[in-house]
Amino acid sequence: MATLVNISPSKEAVQIWGFHDPCTVRDVAAALNKIAAGLSGDGNTIHVMSGTHGYCSGQVGAVASREQKFAAEDRSLANPKTKDNKTVAVAVHDFNTNKLPAPDYVTAAMAKLNTDIRTIVTSKPGGKHTFLLAYCCSAGTK
Repeated sequence: MATLVNISPSKEAVQIWGFHDPCTVRDVAAALNKIAAGLSGDGNTIHVMSGTHGYCSGQVGAVASREQKFAAEDRSLANPKTKDNKTVAVAVHDFNTNKLPAPDYVTAAMAKLNTDIRTIVTSKPGGKHTFLLAYCCSAGTK
C-alpha cells in the first residue's frame, strides 16, 4: 500500500511529494487531490514526475508504462482543487523511463530529476510549482 509523504527539505523549498512503496494510477490521482487541498490561490501546477529511481527492479513508475500512463482518461480520477476552491493544473513529465547509467542508478536518477525540476521551475518563474514523484519507493521504503 502506497503512502504519500512530503519529502521537501523545508517549507520554503519547492514542495516535492513521493510515495513509500509501489503506487498505482489511483494512488497518483488521490495524491493530486490531497496535495492540491493544501495549496491556495491561482496559478498552481502539480508536476507528476513519472519514471524510475533505478533501484527497484522492473519498476518504471505508476505513470510510465503504456498500460498505466496517467493519461486524459485517468485525470477524471482526480479533480485537484486548492483549499480556496481554485483549479490546480496537472502536468505529466516522463522524466526517466530509460535504462540509467551504471553503476550508481540512484545517483544518476536523482541528478536527472534535480535538473528536470530546476528546468521546469526556471522556465516559469512566476508559477507555483509542486512536484509528485509517481514511481515506486520515490520517498524510500517504510
